[in-house]
Amino acid sequence: MSVIELNSAYFESVDKWYESKGTITAVSLTIIAMFTAAFAGLLHVALTRENSSGISSKDSGILIFAAIIFLPILASATWLLFKDSFSFTHYPLRFDRKNRMVYVFRKDGSALSIPWVKVIFTLSQVDQGYKFFNILGHAMADDGVTIKESFSLSVSSTGDTDGLAVLISHWEFVRRYMEDGPDAVIGQVKFCLPIKMQRESAWFGAQRLMIRTAGAPVMFPVLVFNLAFSALIIPFRWIAMRTSKVPHWPAEIEAKSMMADGDPYAITGAGNGDRISLFPAAADAMGVRFTGPPGNPLTPGASPSSADSPQRQNVPSARPTLKK
Repeated sequence: MSVIELNSAYFESVDKWYESKGTITAVSLTIIAMFTAAFAGLLHVALTRENSSGISSKDSGILIFAAIIFLPILASATWLLFKDSFSFTHYPLRFDRKNRMVYVFRKDGSALSIPWVKVIFTLSQVDQGYKFFNILGHAMADDGVTIKESFSLSVSSTGDTDGLAVLISHWEFVRRYMEDGPDAVIGQVKFCLPIKMQRESAWFGAQRLMIRTAGAPVMFPVLVFNLAFSALIIPFRWIAMRTSKVPHWPAEIEAKSMMADGDPYAITGAGNGDRISLFPAAADAMGVRFTGPPGNPLTPGASPSSADSPQRQNVPSARPTLKK
């Protein structure tokens, strides 16, 4: 549920924030509504008690004190709101196998371009509270020590054994595509997100939120809470998507990473998220179809077997590795 499109030239995925799009909008708008209503209530009380000389000095002091407290909170909530809404629907990552490049869509609409072999990938804990891990890619300065810019792959997970296995499996998907080619991974892609050059539909957005519960612990109270919370976010996701722009890569990147006509590996998403072939006759001729996950999923610290790593002999000698 992270692939937007895949072909022989490149594959494109969403950023890690796409899954939870709308959550920050829900929190921000709730805070804005609560504190605005509270201030409006104080103002109403002061006006209804207004005497002949206007609002009393006591009420004026209360209003000024409330404004001093409320305004920074409202400003912070508004700043957060514009991080989620009034921005971009998602921030895609493009892995260009043909040119051995990685392109990262930035928050301001520009793009980071970095050679694949120059990216330093790390398995990193990104918060202290929930102890979530991400796979981060780093663009390094010439000294090889200073990090100039970082980006995250699309999957976040916990730091336990199962969570790390999910992260490393996702890393292997990206690495095998770039090193072994589309044939090594395309059989695992059942869905492609239908957001290429368009906003997701309201129904698909609701489904994308609710599917987060698939990874929740199988405990009834937790499951109910996750379902209820995701359901509450649905209207806010719609707001966030409808107020945000669809990202477009700069023309020079689109010109460099062009898909070949008749590419048998070219897949994209139907409206419901099912993968569809852009050139079905070519795909049928090559036997390109969904075949399911590999038989031996990678576990932390393990090396994939030759049977689980097609076309291994084609791996370039210089390639990124994953560091913790």
